[in-house]
Amino acid sequence: MAPRSSEQNEKIRSNRIEEILNATIEVYLEKGVRATEIGDIAKKAGVARSLVYYYYKDKMELFRDLFTKYIQAAETYIKASLTSEEGTLVKLKKYVRFYLETTQKNPRFMKFYRQMEQDIGYVFEGVSDDVLKSYTLNTRQPLIQLFEQGIQEGTLKESNVRLMVHVYWGALTYSIDMFANGEFTEQEAQQQVDTVIDLIFKGIQNDK
Repeated sequence: MAPRSSEQNEKIRSNRIEEILNATIEVYLEKGVRATEIGDIAKKAGVARSLVYYYYKDKMELFRDLFTKYIQAAETYIKASLTSEEGTLVKLKKYVRFYLETTQKNPRFMKFYRQMEQDIGYVFEGVSDDVLKSYTLNTRQPLIQLFEQGIQEGTLKESNVRLMVHVYWGALTYSIDMFANGEFTEQEAQQQVDTVIDLIFKGIQNDK
């Protein structure tokens, strides 16, 4: 048998890490970061405990890698979706729709994001202030800028920008929690997405 190429080895490595990270999400949602052990993750991933240690020296390094991956994914999506060439209202409504529809299809994924935000300080101990500051800046600042633009162009009501963003974000996150907790059936979900969008924008949209 011919030896594997470097590309094949890298693909195997990448697949193994992805399996471990996916298993970590599952265990994390069940037990939380403090109670999760490497053995739990290995069992969930269906791999040897030693293999997890081959890639990660300890649990906290694994969680830092996991959180970093999803922090970067969130920042990339938010930047792309809120700085596109579409109109302000279109972008803001699509933003709400994306998160609610994603939650309906994959509630555990959104539960992970919600829980991750609470545990960033613990996982990144020592540099948590910098990580939180960067994450907040990269996920909230595009929203603030978009609201400022909407007020300037007259599509959003004249108001305190940061207050409007908090109202918008608060309504969205509480709605995400309702969807993630399975409070709506699949048949009800689409109608409820439209209802949330309607309720949010009745409060902030300038109809003059």
